Amino acid sequence: MNILTLQKKIIRLMAGAQSRTPCSSVFHLNSYSFCLSVPCQYTISLLNFIINNQEIFQTNSSIFHINARNKQHLHRPNANLPCFQKSTFYAGINIFNILPPRVTIVKNDKAEFETALRKYLNTHFFYSVNEF
Repeated sequence: MNILTLQKKIIRLMAGAQSRTPCSSVFHLNSYSFCLSVPCQYTISLLNFIINNQEIFQTNSSIFHINARNKQHLHRPNANLPCFQKSTFYAGINIFNILPPRVTIVKNDKAEFETALRKYLNTHFFYSVNEF
């Protein structure tokens, strides 16, 4: 059994909902927003890796010296190998660059960043990392 399927069953049992009820409505209506889905938890751990190891990542402004709108995004290195494209390093950069500016602006304060990230993930419920 898939871990996401198991998590959905548990949330439905806790809420007393029918087996076919969409979990997103159960999470938001019954205030189970403290419990994040498995893809959201994966996203948090990836972004914690990024924030805790900021010194190994470069921004676009440090590479290109052009005043562009994406200058604060992390620079994604060229990768031809699928094993590198699926790595936590590469996936973390992709997800960090997708985040809205209100979350990424506080990247230097770890506690504030995690709070902003959790608020964002509680309002935008994701069932898979690809939805992100």
